[in-house]
Amino acid sequence: MQQNFRLLYPPDYEPDQERKMKDFTFIRALQIDDMIILPQGSYRGYSDLVLEKFFSTDPKVLDYRLAIFEDLVENPDLYKVFCDAIPVIFNISDLKKALTVDFSLESALSSVRYLEMYQQIVNLFSDAVRSCSLHSEGLNRFRDLIIGIADSEEYQSLNSELSDMEIHFGHLKSVTIGINLDENLQVTDAGLLSVNLKQFHAGSIIDRLMKKKSNDEYTLMSSFYPMTKGLHGEDLKAVNASLRTALSTVFAKSLKDFEPLLQNYYKINTSLFVSLLDDLRFLTAGTAFILKIREKGFPMCRPKIAAMEEKVCRLDHVYNPMLVFWDVEEKVVSNSYQQDENGRFYIVTGPNHGGKSIFAKSIGMAQALFQLGIFVPAESAYMSPVSGIYTHFPESDENNYGMGRLESECTRLSEILKELTDTDMLLMDESFSSTSSLEADYIASEVLTGLGVIGCCGFFVTHIHGLAAKVGEFNAHPQNRAKLDNLVAVMEDKDAGIRSYRIQRTMPDGLSYARDIAARYGLGLDEILHRNPQQDG
Repeated sequence: MQQNFRLLYPPDYEPDQERKMKDFTFIRALQIDDMIILPQGSYRGYSDLVLEKFFSTDPKVLDYRLAIFEDLVENPDLYKVFCDAIPVIFNISDLKKALTVDFSLESALSSVRYLEMYQQIVNLFSDAVRSCSLHSEGLNRFRDLIIGIADSEEYQSLNSELSDMEIHFGHLKSVTIGINLDENLQVTDAGLLSVNLKQFHAGSIIDRLMKKKSNDEYTLMSSFYPMTKGLHGEDLKAVNASLRTALSTVFAKSLKDFEPLLQNYYKINTSLFVSLLDDLRFLTAGTAFILKIREKGFPMCRPKIAAMEEKVCRLDHVYNPMLVFWDVEEKVVSNSYQQDENGRFYIVTGPNHGGKSIFAKSIGMAQALFQLGIFVPAESAYMSPVSGIYTHFPESDENNYGMGRLESECTRLSEILKELTDTDMLLMDESFSSTSSLEADYIASEVLTGLGVIGCCGFFVTHIHGLAAKVGEFNAHPQNRAKLDNLVAVMEDKDAGIRSYRIQRTMPDGLSYARDIAARYGLGLDEILHRNPQQDG
């Protein structure tokens, strides 16, 4: 059995040697952890699973995972089996921790249940993969591995041994007890008569009143005596201890004969499934997200992959999936986007509430999902991985730690710029809005020129409309490595102030935004004079 088998990585791949992303604060900033909700096990004593563990910069890994997600989306029954397998593997892991190397009758009942769960998980996977049409290398390797286990002589021997013992401890439902009484009807001694796979049940009131004897051997002549209500503390513990001792005595020989088989499976055979627990949790969480978005009628596509050095990002009809996920808007507008030799970093301007920030974040979300190896919210995509995703979004003054808002913004951005490279993505939203337009224009101009020299991709969503006219100046720097360009949130009806939420690659008309705002709030000169009573007469 391949103990080092992983679902998320190609064969012989060493994740520790992969180029790691440098910062993961974007996960919360872009709400990725609200989209991909990992099943947790902290209530069972397991450490929480975190998304940062699954990000990759390697095209081979991303392509390997995307193919698996495609198989799971196209085979919903297999996806459901993966979901059903997770609690079973948790139980196997729990029992595995509880079992000791020293075999004892006390642990034997749990040990047999442990092997029954091993049977359950093998049969669950085996039945599922045999009936699926799979195309991904990862799931085809998984199918071969599972079928190899299920059809092996060793596994067939286990099935035979468990069947021959006719002991399925997880299915024991009752025991029959014989009790001797003295002349005063006091209990003298007791013992087990049988162990049963069915529960006893009380007969009807009529049966008991008429002293009618039932043909069902599991029908009681009297009502149940509630043990937990009638016995307390040490008395109840004594009854349970006596029963466990009796069961151990009854099964002693069978369990001791079973010991060699149990030890053979103790740590080896279930290690595969326990080691796949995190992979299964991630794959089911990602598939659940894809299916939920598709069920709402929106596309989720498998991106085509380019090398990191090619610096490609082309998204057709990309949208912000959180608007869909939470049903925030009745109509979700999509936009197309691409990076090329004339634009890798964009200044995004337009009217208030025109969809600028939502658009910029949708690109960041698509990039982040892609680097998990998950489908992206677009009709089609062609993307390169980036080495890092950085966000510079507005923060609460509570997080400024005694600094002014502008000082805090500049400190955070300075730390990002120290790490930023030409293969990174930077998303800036309304940076420097806390200072005067003159100061903001100066700082932003310096930063944008520097970003062109660094060569990263990304966006600067801003109301500093004068920056749009300086793109040529920014790109003229002798050390410029990546061109800047403009994106504009356009109006559907300027006169009526109706936004289209469409983003176009064009030069903005800064005064149109000002006229829009003035008209919307009645701040045009004609409106002011018309409303002012002193102008009457």
